[in-house]
Amino acid sequence: MIGLLSTHFKKQDAPERQSRILRRDTAPPGAYQQETKRAGLLCTGELEEATRRCRAKVEAIAKQCRARNRRFRDVEFDLEEDKERCLHGLGTSTEDKYTPADVMRVTQIFQQPQFFIDGAKWSDIMQGRIGDCWLLSALATVSTMEELIEKICVARDEKVGVYGFIFYRDSGWVDVIVDDLLYTSIPKYEQLSRPEKNLYHNDKDKYNTGARRGGQSLYFAKSGTENETWVPLLEKAYAKLHGDYSAIDGGLAADAIEDLTGGVSTIFHLHDILDADEFWTEELMKVNEDRLFGCYIYKMPGGDDEVTVNGLFAGHAYSVISAKEVNDKRFLRIRNPWGKTEWTGAWSDGSKEWTSEWLALLPELNHKFGNDGEFLMEYTDFLNTWTMVERSRLFDSGWKMSSMWLDVKSRSFPCAWNYGDVSFTFNVKEDTPAVIVLSQLDDRYFSEISGYSQWTLEFMVYQKGAPASEPYASSSHTIFWRRSVNVELGNLEAGDYVVHVRLDRRHIRNRNYFQDSIGGWDHRKLSKVWSEACVASSIAVNFAPKLYGDLLPAAVDTYGGQDLTEIELAFHERNQKKPTSPSPGAKPRNAPIFLSPRTPPSDEPQVIGPPSVDGSEVVVEPHPEPPSPSVPTFETEAHIAEIASVLRGGNVFDHEGRPVPQPEDVKPVPGPNDDDKADKENVPPPNPELLAPFVPSLGGPSLGGPPNAVHEGWRCDGCSADPIIGPRYHCLSPHCADYDLCQSCMNKNVHDSSHAMLCVRDPADGDKLRDDVAEGEDNSIILGLKVYTKRTTAEIAGQLRHGKVVAWDRKKV
Repeated sequence: MIGLLSTHFKKQDAPERQSRILRRDTAPPGAYQQETKRAGLLCTGELEEATRRCRAKVEAIAKQCRARNRRFRDVEFDLEEDKERCLHGLGTSTEDKYTPADVMRVTQIFQQPQFFIDGAKWSDIMQGRIGDCWLLSALATVSTMEELIEKICVARDEKVGVYGFIFYRDSGWVDVIVDDLLYTSIPKYEQLSRPEKNLYHNDKDKYNTGARRGGQSLYFAKSGTENETWVPLLEKAYAKLHGDYSAIDGGLAADAIEDLTGGVSTIFHLHDILDADEFWTEELMKVNEDRLFGCYIYKMPGGDDEVTVNGLFAGHAYSVISAKEVNDKRFLRIRNPWGKTEWTGAWSDGSKEWTSEWLALLPELNHKFGNDGEFLMEYTDFLNTWTMVERSRLFDSGWKMSSMWLDVKSRSFPCAWNYGDVSFTFNVKEDTPAVIVLSQLDDRYFSEISGYSQWTLEFMVYQKGAPASEPYASSSHTIFWRRSVNVELGNLEAGDYVVHVRLDRRHIRNRNYFQDSIGGWDHRKLSKVWSEACVASSIAVNFAPKLYGDLLPAAVDTYGGQDLTEIELAFHERNQKKPTSPSPGAKPRNAPIFLSPRTPPSDEPQVIGPPSVDGSEVVVEPHPEPPSPSVPTFETEAHIAEIASVLRGGNVFDHEGRPVPQPEDVKPVPGPNDDDKADKENVPPPNPELLAPFVPSLGGPSLGGPPNAVHEGWRCDGCSADPIIGPRYHCLSPHCADYDLCQSCMNKNVHDSSHAMLCVRDPADGDKLRDDVAEGEDNSIILGLKVYTKRTTAEIAGQLRHGKVVAWDRKKV
């Protein structure tokens, strides 16, 4: 998505993507490493920090409002003065637009408003005039767990009219602040016709107190308990989180439960259950303990929205409230978020099954008759009626979460359905229960500019070094096009693991939809949507911020008690390049990378390559920025001579780890490390164990050409030699975009020593590193691997595909 749209919004001063080199402004973190702040993230610890931050914001706003004797009005989501932006998306059609009659404050709508009345209950929730049954079903499900809603609604000042909520998005908790303005469905007295005014005896006060008061006047969601306000205000906060009310029209309750709790959801078909008894005892009987459930029925092909199955609406989300066994029968209590319209089959209210004996057991079943949206179903009917079950796993304070996100460029579509665009590696220090999740970004806020492709994901988990025929685990497939997929493991053994990802996609829009639509979009709204897309995408460790210029906002806490000049000076000092020198005693990085099972392992640490056996070690200390030496471009003869000097140094190896004989007719010139000749002679051949799973060097078992091979079109990012003459070293880290070095700069150790460098000796082989993906193609997707563990923290790394280095092989078909 970012790759597709950047061509339309790239700023004039932003660097173009070059087919050769993209210069970096700052040094990347260590290769294949997650950000330190995302390692060992305690779910409840992060929740507490978000709660503290949210409360501080509410307190500051309340203090300011009291000082100026005003109620809070949210400039970011003003329902009254910014109605169109708060209600609708970029391309909402006229027939799909909402038409609330008025905007009123909570204190105008309710006579004695209270946020909670006897706590948050599922019976409080009533759907309004928007298709967010999936959200309200999730709210009803979450409210079955004591005080869980209270942890979402964390701060408020009801007199001032400011409310603070927290939600989970992508890999962290975010806070959302709203005021108490709400849309209503009852017009003002002045808008009534004469006959309508006559109904109220032309009495405006009688009309306002009779028709415009109370929850029934709300346009969107409301509480079933009069004067209670948490339901419409939480719905408003969720709409603000995603940009507008239209953004929350349609979805999966499983996704909403993840947003509300930070849990992990799985969706599966009822007829896929292998053992119904085990599912009852091991799953449904644990509802509201560490897991939550919802259910829905697929819409019938060609059917309308009103089709029902014994009173149940297809395509509508319902909540599982509880599961009980009474008199050897298994019952589930289920709720419709509409607060009405129930199941009419066996055990429905007043059905023939309710004998006097069973009527006496109603208190034990915690059920009462009435058209309140709640009903009982026997387990056998549950299995035979519903199509899908949504199951959400919750995490307590004993769990830790690590994550890493990458901007992944897939192959041009159509292409083979295959692995190989991206992989992740992770390790755990001890055995642990685990949940492994592969996720896309939550793009609900910016779905209208999210590209013309829709993606679906799957993954395989392998123990490090295991053959492809022996996967350790795999994601569970149920439905396509979900935001995430996962696998739960009762016990993940200590060790190192590789996760291979397979992507699939379909086109859901016209290829030129963006160009065709942008003329009709409100550009003020578009700028906010696009900015949110950029901020969300910045979670990827290989995100390139300079491509998006002014669309990326500076952090809010940037602008404090300093003037703009002071801030600019501080930013400049902090972000400018600082020349660095190689570490004293560092060995020269002049050995090409080779991979072959025949290469003998070495006990001595290798200088080139990732810092651990599997490339997944997390380095918590920041790496120094690579130097930008003021070295003039080499004249051709001098450059060749310096390369020849390196070639004579005895540090070039073939694919079997043997030294490659060097030309005798090339005289060496003094190199930067000649004083450390003993160290050069003791450099071991590359250790393939350190380099897996990286690709081999390009150019075959020998140098594949003379030492003065010219790599036309490739410039050295270390010394700016253009073209590179001799071996070209290409960085494989996802943090580096098209980063290449000549042999001389490899000797000088100018680049991050933890990054794996691939040696390209023959210029013709360099084409294997090129991608056929054109600028503006919808081939990019941002993916995150999240690993939830107990007792130990997973350390995650990631690897991206490089051109066509790994390709079809007849021998392996």
